[in-house]
Amino acid sequence: MSSDDPRPSQIAGGGINTGEAEQPVVVTQMLGIDNNSPAREDTLRARFLSFDPLFDSASNLVAHQLVLRGRAAPADAPAELRQMEEDMLLTGLYSLTQGGLSGKFPLLVRISAGVLFSDVPRQINHRQVIWCVEIDNEQHLGRALALQDAGLTFCPTLNRHNAVVQESAGAWRYLNYHADETPPKVSARLIVDGVQHAQTQARWPDNAWFKGSFFSGDTQPQAEIITHDHAVQLDLLAIALRESTDTLVQFFRLNPDMAPRLLAIANSQAGGLSRPAESAAHALVMLGPQRASRIAALLALTGKEPTEASRHYAVTALTRALFMGKVTRLGSHADNAAAAFEIGLLSIAPHALALPMETLIRRLGLSATNARALSAHPSPEGAMLQLTYACENNDVDTLTRHARQLELPMHQISVAYLDAMIAASALDAALH
Repeated sequence: MSSDDPRPSQIAGGGINTGEAEQPVVVTQMLGIDNNSPAREDTLRARFLSFDPLFDSASNLVAHQLVLRGRAAPADAPAELRQMEEDMLLTGLYSLTQGGLSGKFPLLVRISAGVLFSDVPRQINHRQVIWCVEIDNEQHLGRALALQDAGLTFCPTLNRHNAVVQESAGAWRYLNYHADETPPKVSARLIVDGVQHAQTQARWPDNAWFKGSFFSGDTQPQAEIITHDHAVQLDLLAIALRESTDTLVQFFRLNPDMAPRLLAIANSQAGGLSRPAESAAHALVMLGPQRASRIAALLALTGKEPTEASRHYAVTALTRALFMGKVTRLGSHADNAAAAFEIGLLSIAPHALALPMETLIRRLGLSATNARALSAHPSPEGAMLQLTYACENNDVDTLTRHARQLELPMHQISVAYLDAMIAASALDAALH
């Protein structure tokens, strides 16, 4: 919704992209494949390789991790089994690199410390490969640093109980941590495993890469109840937040039954057009990208046939958005009025769309800033949202406390909230 929001990358095919024109042929020594016949990369994928995605704080795809499809030996499994699975993984990696990796994303590969002392890393060295390994002692550390000096890229997990190993944190471009750990203060890019909740993800730096069920949806309820109308509204909200005006126009062409309500909102005082629009497409163009996305988001919160409840949700959302945007410009600790506006709108979405906030954060691909605020994690934007709730509930004590934290005088806050309420009330007429 704000002009500086990145547009999420689209995942196509779910893995490393190789050139389709040449159809590269690669050879594998893995068990179960005739060693006298070459195997294409798609055969390797289908038989035993998977590419788990990693995302940045804005839910953009940024890397993959190579794993064995449907296999993961537990930590207490026999050493022979773990060794066999590692051999299979490395054999597949060798075949992929021989065929040529042409995808733009880095490929993470987890190895045991013993592989550091073999010839495998040098033989499979490739510019896209990042080696993940647990460094437990000075011997592991010295070998990994030597390989890094030779041009390999590492993402180590450092033994927290070994001071010498811990002191090497500044030597790495990437460092691996689990989401439950305390984020370190290092210059390396952090790769964080096990993210399951927005609150967890929001604790980590914005430039970190994340892997976990929060992004994949593995921990979400298997039978989330969502009506067809709410599904359409959710699609519209996602488009309004992240896509272009042209995409919005296309949405209303495909969903013409929602166009009349959009036109009604756009032509109302809430839309603020200087002259009436003749169609939904005309209105979106006249509104301009930012206002068009906001009007579309309001429609997504109400639906094509607003009820009394959905009208209340929409007016409340617009009141919060206008208030938070104005407080930001008055001089709060947050510095992006457009982001604050968006947070205000989205704060009502769980009620309007009957979905948990966790689900909405994931499905809409919200930024870390928005996720922090909407999941009640401490942040400047979150403090403004709490201030908004205090205004709604006439909670004087909370209002005073947050106003003091934001260093804003009470009279300015009162005037800003009253202005927001008056402006948002114009929306109600357009929804009848």
